[in-house]
Amino acid sequence: MLTLTAQIPRPYDEYFALYTLGSTGKAEHYFPSDVADILPNVRISWFLSVYNHMGTVQLVKVVLKLLNSTMQGPDQLAMLPSQRDAFYEKTRLLLSNETWVLPLSWSVVDANKSETRMTIFSILLNGQNLSENVEVTASHGLNFRIVVELWVYDGTSGMFEFGWLSNGTKRVVWNQLWFNMTRVSLLPY
Repeated sequence: MLTLTAQIPRPYDEYFALYTLGSTGKAEHYFPSDVADILPNVRISWFLSVYNHMGTVQLVKVVLKLLNSTMQGPDQLAMLPSQRDAFYEKTRLLLSNETWVLPLSWSVVDANKSETRMTIFSILLNGQNLSENVEVTASHGLNFRIVVELWVYDGTSGMFEFGWLSNGTKRVVWNQLWFNMTRVSLLPY
């Protein structure tokens, strides 16, 4: 009976995993001195990872978006991405059971403050100065966030889509890391 039971094929659980780790490659130390209230030009290191458990080779794209607390993020229930345009995208072909680790080294390089708000204009990411789709303002410099979305190439439509089909059901995955910029000693008025 045990031999017969062991030979019954089980359904293959198709999924992607997306996760962001801190500077030590663990779920900790996301910000210098573990303080999420950052200063301009201070380098922050993360490791973004995607794991492919779909059973086949997959073409994936990670998409980074900068938002504040009032901007609409991805909608998990409706399975919709944030409507904000990406400031960074990276594409990779992933083998079955492969994990892609993408080191991210970033800092805010251009920001401006007023009495009641902080605006970020550009980010240095992995040596690239990025300003397109970066400009975001937050009240008193509180509650900025970097949203990471996983997009998967759909061979039928010939396009990348937010989400994928897993055993006939649509799935999506995304995460976000929040930070503040209230300490403005290095910024001019």
